[in-house]
Amino acid sequence: MIVVDVVFFVLDLAVLYSVYVILASSLNLEYGEAGLPNFAKAAFFAIGAFSVGALSVRLGAVFLDMALEGDFKLNSLRWAMSVSQSVARNPFLGLGIFIATLIVAVLVGSVLGVLASYPALRLREDYLGMLLIAFSETIRIVARNYDPLVGGTFGAGVVDFLAWAGSPLREILLLFLSVVVAAIIWLVYYRLSTSPFGRTLRAMRDNELATESLGRNIVKLRMMAMMIGSAMASVAGVLYAYYVGTVNPDDFTTSKTFLITLMVIIGGSGNPYGPLVGPAVYLAFDRLIQFTKQRLILPFDPNYLSYIVLGVVLIIVVDRHPGGIVPEKPTLTLPRELRSLLRQRRVEETWNRQ
Repeated sequence: MIVVDVVFFVLDLAVLYSVYVILASSLNLEYGEAGLPNFAKAAFFAIGAFSVGALSVRLGAVFLDMALEGDFKLNSLRWAMSVSQSVARNPFLGLGIFIATLIVAVLVGSVLGVLASYPALRLREDYLGMLLIAFSETIRIVARNYDPLVGGTFGAGVVDFLAWAGSPLREILLLFLSVVVAAIIWLVYYRLSTSPFGRTLRAMRDNELATESLGRNIVKLRMMAMMIGSAMASVAGVLYAYYVGTVNPDDFTTSKTFLITLMVIIGGSGNPYGPLVGPAVYLAFDRLIQFTKQRLILPFDPNYLSYIVLGVVLIIVVDRHPGGIVPEKPTLTLPRELRSLLRQRRVEETWNRQ
């Protein structure tokens, strides 16, 4: 029994780490590279989960020609179990539901990311942050009060697209899928960060006027950063929803955004390796607190201990390592325009000497 508990604990930790790596990578692209304080990260995380909660049961019913009679809020869990039983006999049904919800989540997240980028064209960072917080809360409140979307306060059931595998193979496959998806997304982010696109984003972050004077379109750069980052966060929401098995709007409050921001700051903003370090540090402290808080005698609610400890960790890291545990390294490659100017100057000097 102890061995089984340890195995499931490791599986739980690895899946959550994969989800947080995706979220931290998406925020690091937007904030660390482009300088956009996306305080609506919880909203784009929720979009992926809401896509699963709203569509997995309905798509399964369409594929199975099953009538959904009654209130979605009251019956979604029962319908999800019914569809999952059919998935247990037909693995391709589960695969089709997973792929369809993933595509919808990425498309919706990308479109809303583009729409959210428009205020960034006119507002300063502080006003932009406040506006995006309001945007995030608006999406959560709409989902919480519009029952047909994800069941409102009751939440929505999620089809188990791996029901055909059975336990513990199901958990192992979900772990493998989460790790592979997280690795692919991190590699995409790493490639973007070390490419001319990433160097241009950092140039825009440091000096917009100089970047624009070199012919770069600031509007397009911000839009692309928000679109890519939002699509990444939506993928994390899809994995999280299928892992938890239910979707509830109250799981995606603004505190989730600040938690992801904490991971980025601790790991290292602007460094591609920061999204790997930050979630690991957070999960290590979070699990340690979970194990010890019930054994401590405290003058306050033990549930608030994690906020205190993580706040202290953040203060220490910012004080001792302002750039995070793995701070951003200076770019060694010169921008293309500067290389061209230097090359032209060397040609002119050679011509003058001759």
